[in-house]
Amino acid sequence: MSRTALPPFPIVVGCPRSGTSLLAVMLDSHPGLAIPPETAFLKYLPGISGDVESLRRRFVELVTADRTPLSNWSDFGLDREAFEARIAAVAPFTLAGAARAFYAMYAEAQGKHRSGEKTPDNIFVMRELAALMPEIHYLHVIRDPRDTVLSWRKTWFAPSQDCAALGAAWQQHVAIGRTAGAAVAHYHELRYEDLVLHPEVELPRICAFLELEYSPRMLDFTAQGAARIARLKGRRHVSGRMVEREDRTRIHERLVLPPQRDRIGVWRREMSAADRAAVELAAGPLLASLGYSR
Repeated sequence: MSRTALPPFPIVVGCPRSGTSLLAVMLDSHPGLAIPPETAFLKYLPGISGDVESLRRRFVELVTADRTPLSNWSDFGLDREAFEARIAAVAPFTLAGAARAFYAMYAEAQGKHRSGEKTPDNIFVMRELAALMPEIHYLHVIRDPRDTVLSWRKTWFAPSQDCAALGAAWQQHVAIGRTAGAAVAHYHELRYEDLVLHPEVELPRICAFLELEYSPRMLDFTAQGAARIARLKGRRHVSGRMVEREDRTRIHERLVLPPQRDRIGVWRREMSAADRAAVELAAGPLLASLGYSR
């Protein structure tokens, strides 16, 4: 058992399109660990303040908001009344206790005894979340920025279509995550490429970090990937626009397939020389220091 007297709570972070979903479904395939679809709400908790009843009410409102990027409530398959009753029973009430109640409820619904979290943007509040929940164990997935940018550009949530801008965003995510990782108590860094090429090596290491007995079922994650995709719903953005279900599921289509080795170094086949140069310049020294060749 960890020093916090609570089992390690894994949080998968990384730049979008770096393999965080792949790791999440691998973890979710463990018979004792449940990883919900991206929750989105956790990163807002450190910024909430008020009296106890105000905190309780705002927590329920946030978790059930069901609007991007606040929450993905309808993806979780939980009953709202039962959830509200669960949160009402948290005593003494704290935001950490409420979060633990949510994840425990989700795990129980999946017939499992532990849970975790995967939302890439949590990388920006790693220290704040670790202060809130000391049992957090971060898993930071890093992928070659050129492959990341190629994948990111195809999504509905890409912040830009400009390769230089996306390369700079990759650099920001990775640098912030690594800096925060050096400041928190529990941090494990891994490469997407190693996870794809050698999952039988990487997953036991991750399980040891999480104080979780390794299960070979984690290697056979395609059914869990299909189930995750099936649960995704259309989602309204806070701006009012609708993100259709097809847009949300399309980006996860490879989760129903074994690890795709041909997606490693795809930039060599699909990226123009100009786009490659733009990403490499924006990625800066991190590209070389992480061992990614030019």
